[in-house]
Order: sequence, then structure tokens, then C-alpha cells
Amino acid sequence: MKNNSKKWLSAAAGTLLAGAGLGLTYARYIEPARLVTKSYTLTSERLPDEFSGLKIVQFTDLHLGYHYSIRRLRRLVRHIQEQQADLIVFTGDFADRPIRLKWKQEIVDCLTELHAPLGKYWIFGNHDYREESEAIVAKYMKAGGFTALHNTSVLLKRQQKHIILAGIDDVIRSTPNLHAATQHSSDELFTILLAHEPDLAENVKHLPVDVQLSGHSHGGQVRIPFYGEVIVPPYGRRYPNSYYEIGSRPLHVFVSRGVGTTRMPIRFACPPEISILTLKHGQQDVKEH
Repeated sequence: MKNNSKKWLSAAAGTLLAGAGLGLTYARYIEPARLVTKSYTLTSERLPDEFSGLKIVQFTDLHLGYHYSIRRLRRLVRHIQEQQADLIVFTGDFADRPIRLKWKQEIVDCLTELHAPLGKYWIFGNHDYREESEAIVAKYMKAGGFTALHNTSVLLKRQQKHIILAGIDDVIRSTPNLHAATQHSSDELFTILLAHEPDLAENVKHLPVDVQLSGHSHGGQVRIPFYGEVIVPPYGRRYPNSYYEIGSRPLHVFVSRGVGTTRMPIRFACPPEISILTLKHGQQDVKEH
């Protein structure tokens, strides 16, 4: 009986070790490369009818240089272009340590391949400021044809109607100014805000802003059933993943898991994603599909 017990325990231990090894292999090499597309449709009476059908593609948290290669960036760009977006936005963390990212024309070439009729816009993330390297990120994004929104906004025009696209600077490593970013927003103008850290929504919900697009949290990067997100950074803990409706206006907060990884080069039950938000005029409703 003792020998049988030892054999059973040995077999069980072997099975557990093999399972753990397979899980780690999947989390390290397979899931981080499984780019998915998460799509939402937001219907709002506040949106001008002229903007009905507007398709926004959001990508975020590249973390180039930290197990995210130029080859993977090329695939990402092709995938984004296939979506035929009206507007493309990047919500921060271009590189993990930008100062170590040697200038590569291939990166610029990838960014310039992205096209959208209403333009391409971006904001800083906290990693973009590491080691005072924000100028490097800005140089890449400008060369790639992206327009920066640092505590400022632009008017997007269709026919004779307008909506506002605003951007806020990073909360953790810079000086965000919500008043400056939304100074032209009002109850009459539908407003979209780009904010790297999603938990900023607690301040945004008091302002005339309709939509907030964020990243930063990576969706937790590792998610355990019945527990939830494992790796969640500051300012990404209250609203770590997917969609939230908060405040009385209400404010619609869409949080993308992003495409890269940070801290550890693994993902589990939380694949990388780009997000598509389609806006429609009509009675308020949000659908994920």
C-alpha cells in the first residue's frame, strides 16, 4: 500500500509540474501573440447625426523593446489598417524604456502606414516619461504622422457639425490639466477624452465629457477565474478592463488591455487587443460585439 501511495503521489506531482510548465509556456509564448479585436457600439442622442457610424480604432501600451518587436508592430499595423477606421488614437506607453530604444526608421515606416480620414492622435503614458525620455517618443510619433494631445483638444468636423477630441497628460509622471484639456467642451458638444490611466474617470465624470478612452492597466495581464486581475498598476485598479458607465451624465469609459506587456512578459486569460468603438446617433445604448 505504501508503494502504491508513493507512486500515486509521484504521478500526481508529475502531472502538476507538467501542467504548470504548459501553463507557463502558454502565458509566455502563446497568449501574448494572440491579438484580438474588441468592438463596442455606443449609441447616444448627444452625438450629431452627421457623426453616426464614426469608427474609432484605439491601440495602446505597445511597450516596444520589452518583448515587443518591430515584426509584431508590423502585424499590428496591418491589422489596424484592415479595420478601415475613421479615426485612430494611441493612448500611451509607446516603449517600455524609450531611452534605450535606438532610432529605427522601420518604426517610423510602420506608423506612417496608418491612415484615417479624421486623423491620428496620441497621448503620453507613464512609461514614456521614464528616464526623461519623452522627447524620443514625441519624435517617433510626430515622424509617424500622429498629432499630440497634451492637455489640449481639437475639433473634428463632419459636414457642418463638430465633436471634440481631447487628450490629458500622464497622471503618474507628468502634469495633467483637465481644465485645459476640456476648456472647449460643453453640454452642446459631444466630447471624447484620451486618458492613459483609466481611474482618472473619477475626476472626469464631473466634466462635460461623454467618452473616455484609456489603457495602462493591461486588463490585469494575468486573470485568474473567481479572483480577477493579478497585475494591476496604480490608477488602473478601479477600472481595469473593458467598459464602465459612471456618473450622472453618464461618462462612458472604455479600457483597452493594450498590445504589449510590462513587468513580466506574460499574459493569461487576458490576450492583447485593439479596441474599436463605433458611435451612432440615437437612444442611449452600449453593445459589445
